[in-house]
Amino acid sequence: MKKILSFCLVGLLLSGTKVFGQGDIDIEKILQAGVSDLNTYMGYYVEPAAKGFIYSMGTGWAHTAKPHSTLGFDLKFSVSGARVPARYENFTFDPSEYENIRVKGSNGTTSLPTLYGDPDANGTLEIYEGETLIAEVDIPPGLDIPVKYVPAPTIQGAIGLPAGFEFIGRFIPKVSVEDAEISQWGLGVKHDIKQHIPGIKILPFDLSVLAAYNSLNAKYFIEEDMGQFGEMSLDTWTFQALVSKKLSILTVYGTAGYNTGSSTYNMLGTYSIEGTSESITDPVNLEYDAKGAMATLGARFKFGPVFLNADYTFQEFNTVSLGLGVSIR
Repeated sequence: MKKILSFCLVGLLLSGTKVFGQGDIDIEKILQAGVSDLNTYMGYYVEPAAKGFIYSMGTGWAHTAKPHSTLGFDLKFSVSGARVPARYENFTFDPSEYENIRVKGSNGTTSLPTLYGDPDANGTLEIYEGETLIAEVDIPPGLDIPVKYVPAPTIQGAIGLPAGFEFIGRFIPKVSVEDAEISQWGLGVKHDIKQHIPGIKILPFDLSVLAAYNSLNAKYFIEEDMGQFGEMSLDTWTFQALVSKKLSILTVYGTAGYNTGSSTYNMLGTYSIEGTSESITDPVNLEYDAKGAMATLGARFKFGPVFLNADYTFQEFNTVSLGLGVSIR
């Protein structure tokens, strides 16, 4: 079983994609290099997925700048996909960062694939103990997937409050997907600021600001009866200014703001080291941060209470979002 790969892909289970077992990844041998080297290598390997989730979950909060009237509401299901930039398809293996791992045939830095790199990449990692070569293992290749997007679905509702406020909530109760448990919640507030700016109240567009927080937790059971599992947690914040214009059934909208977030990946439990009688407890602990300015352009089509929206967010991992829902003002 490709244990670490399976656990690192728990987020892909959110979209129902089963992409385990890509390549010949012998984690038991890599464990012989020690916890420090394993975390360094896997930290680079998983980075595009970890950061992609942060950017995916920070989008899709709004499809119009106009808040609901009091007790008006909407409910929608959306999927966002963050495009992995080409520079994240590979990472630079620098032997000075490792104590016991080397790339066979290389005396210096080498470009190796990340999770979203070349699925046909080949090469060999050498595991040393001091100056003694104790094992060789194929380098982990990239996933064999047709598009390099990191997907994230959400279920979101909003309700209008007095004074131009709107409360937004995201919630997915703990559900099981394949061998994973996943839950999500988030809170946001949108407020009409056009009403407070003299001279533009009568102009034919809507203007508001939004602040929102999102949290996602997932657990992947590697060997449940042995207490082996992986955990992923993710937190994001977004701060946005929104403008929109309604034209019959069409609403065009745009946002500008700032997204920030963090994620952690932990592989917990006790694992045997191949070729020894030793074991390692909680071998993987990875932390990631991502932040930066963002801008979104989108459109919403509304047919009675039903709407469909699509938008594109420009940020470090450019993100596409699609939503389907119902809205009653």
